Order: sequence, then structure tokens, then C-alpha cells
Amino acid sequence: MRVAAAVFDLYGTLLAIDSMSAHVARANVADADAFVRDWRRKQLEYAFLSSLANAYRDFDELTALALEQTCAARGVSLATAVQAALVDAWRTMPAYDDVAPALGALAARGVPLAVLTNGTPASAQAALASAGVRGLLTAVLSVESVRAYKPDPRVYALATARFNCAPREIVFVSSNPWDAWGAARFGFRVAWCNRARGVAETLLPAPETTISGLEELGAFVGAAETGDAQPTSYGPAGGTTDAVE
Repeated sequence: MRVAAAVFDLYGTLLAIDSMSAHVARANVADADAFVRDWRRKQLEYAFLSSLANAYRDFDELTALALEQTCAARGVSLATAVQAALVDAWRTMPAYDDVAPALGALAARGVPLAVLTNGTPASAQAALASAGVRGLLTAVLSVESVRAYKPDPRVYALATARFNCAPREIVFVSSNPWDAWGAARFGFRVAWCNRARGVAETLLPAPETTISGLEELGAFVGAAETGDAQPTSYGPAGGTTDAVE
């Protein structure tokens, strides 16, 4: 089967969200790692809520609101300028070490590459440029086009529209299990990049495969191109096992 494109989630898949801990620590916030986890959780919660309520606000706004709420919940007082600087730092996250080599290898094989992100177009473009990988991508697609957040099917349809293809011709990669589920439900061939070594979702459909890093992606794309890729099911610790019908 033809692979029309490999499409990637951005935050946590290509860009390292945990790098935000250093920025938070410099703001004299205790337990920076836990703070960033809470901030990220609230950011996604606000995205889900705004989609469900048909009350879209862009991701930069939600990131700022989530930071404000996290500060209040954790009893942290940060000046307005410090909060603004932390939100801006989302535009300067580094890429994971495996990103540039994996994208470069796929690009060399002639596979078009794209990002499909909850982020705003301006922030996504800036972050990719800062990370040094924007030049490897054919397209940067943002939910802002449809004013709804993943896993809304309208978001995934941006990729099929951009590459004029069927869902099964897209290889989609995300480190977020809820995103991997949404993409699989839409019909993409999904690789869940389980960077955090988390537990797989029990909600079906499952991603077609699990990888621990992007260095494993080339083999899956190659199998998809030749029609050899096989669905996998997930064990309790997030590992893959042979599919059982």
C-alpha cells in the first residue's frame, strides 16, 4: 500500500515537554517536574473541554490559562511577566535526539512528512524552527483550521485532505495514547511512540504498533509500504503481543 505521508504529533512526540522543568525551576518553583506534569494535564483538559463545549480557544490561550490554574492549585505565586515567559518557552522546546535522524531517513526515502498539532500555527512553526527540524517537513497542520482539538475526527481529516489520500495511506505517530486512539479510530495506521513506558489504553481500536522511540519507525513505515505490517494488541504494561482474533 502507498504511504502518502508520515504525520506526527508535535508536543511530547517530536518536542520534549519535560524540558519545561528547567524553565519552571528557574522561576523558583519547587518540584518542577510535578508542576510541569500538572500544567500539561490541565492544558489537555482545557482543550478537551473547549472542544466538547464548542467553545474553542487557541492552544496558546489554554496553555496560559492552564498555567494560571496550576499555580493556584499548587499555591505558587508567579509574576505576570514570568508566566508569560513560561508560556513563550513552549516555542523553544528541543527535539528529542531521535527526531532529526528519523525524519531525515524518511525524507531521504521520499516519504512526505507533516506535523498535525493542537498548537497554533505560529507557535508550532516557531517551535519546529527553534528545534532545527522545520526544513524536513512538508506541512505543518494545526487544529486552528477546524477550531476543535484532537481527537475530533475533523482534525485528522486535515491530513487526508492535505495529501489527498485515504486514511489508511497515512502513517500517524503520537506519544499521547489518547491521540493514538483517535487516529486509529479515524483509520490511520498508527504507531504509538511510548516514550514514557506507559500502560496502553484499553479503549479500542488499538494502535497498529508500539515503538519506544522514532529510531524504530522506519521499519514500520517500510512494512506499511509493502503491505507487511500487522496489527498488534497490547499487554498490561504497554508492550506488544501477537494479535488474537
